[in-house]
Amino acid sequence: MKQLLSYWSFDLSSLVLVLMIVLFGIITKSFSKKSIALSVFILLTICFFSSLHILSSHYLFSAHMIVHVVLLLCIGPLIVAGLSADQKRFHGFFLFLKRHPMPSWLTGVGVMWFWHIPLIFNSSMSSMHDNSLHIVPVIEASSLIIAGVLFSAPVIHPNKGYRIDALSGVVYLFTACIGCSLLGLLITFAPTGMYQHFLSMHDNYGLNKIILRSGITQSTDQQAAGLIMWVPCCLIYVTGIMYLLVQWFKQKEVIALEKQL
Repeated sequence: MKQLLSYWSFDLSSLVLVLMIVLFGIITKSFSKKSIALSVFILLTICFFSSLHILSSHYLFSAHMIVHVVLLLCIGPLIVAGLSADQKRFHGFFLFLKRHPMPSWLTGVGVMWFWHIPLIFNSSMSSMHDNSLHIVPVIEASSLIIAGVLFSAPVIHPNKGYRIDALSGVVYLFTACIGCSLLGLLITFAPTGMYQHFLSMHDNYGLNKIILRSGITQSTDQQAAGLIMWVPCCLIYVTGIMYLLVQWFKQKEVIALEKQL
C-alpha cells in the first residue's frame, strides 16, 4: 500500500471547492491567524488532492468517511476558530445562532445523516462517475463544511458574545455525540452491501487488487466506516465537552472569589 502515497489527483471539482474557500477568506478577511488558515489549506489538500481523495472517491467507504469527518468536524470548526473576535461582519447572523442554536445543531447532525442515507449515498457516489462536471462532490463537500461552520459557531466562536453558555454547550455537544454514535452504529451493523461504495468499477488507478490482497473486504470496509463515524467523532465531541466543563468550573471559582471579597 506504500505506492498509494505517490497517487495525487487534480480534478476540477476539488479545485473549484478549494478556490471557493480561499476566495471567501480573502473577500471577508476572515482568517485572523495564519496558522489556522494554513491548517485549513493542508487539510483541504489532503482531502481533495492526495491519495485519500482517490480512495474516498473510487474505492473505500471508510476513506470516504474520513473525509466527511475532517470536513465537518475539523475544517468547519477551524474556519470559525480563525475568525477575528472583533470583526463585525455577520454580527446579526452569529447572534441569531447564539440565541437559536437548534438550527445549527440540526444542520450539523442532519447533514451528516443525510449523506449517509443508503439510497442518497449510493446515488451520489454513482452520479460522481457519470457526471462530467462532478457537481455532486462539490455540493456534498460544501454542505459538510458549511454544516461544520454553523454547528461549531455557537460553541467556539472567538467572540464570546456569540457563544452559548458552557452548560448549554455541554448538552449541545453531548446530544450531537449521541446522534453521530447512532449513525455509526447503524452503518457498522448494517447488512453488507447496503452501501455499495467498495472498489472501482473501472479501476483506473489499478488499486482493486492491492486493496483485496491487503485483506480488506466490503464488510470490513463498511464496519471501519461506521467505527470512524462512531469513535473519532465522539472523541472530538467529548474533548469539547471537557473544555467547556473546565471553563464553567473556572467561571464558578471566579464568582465565588468575588463574593468572598
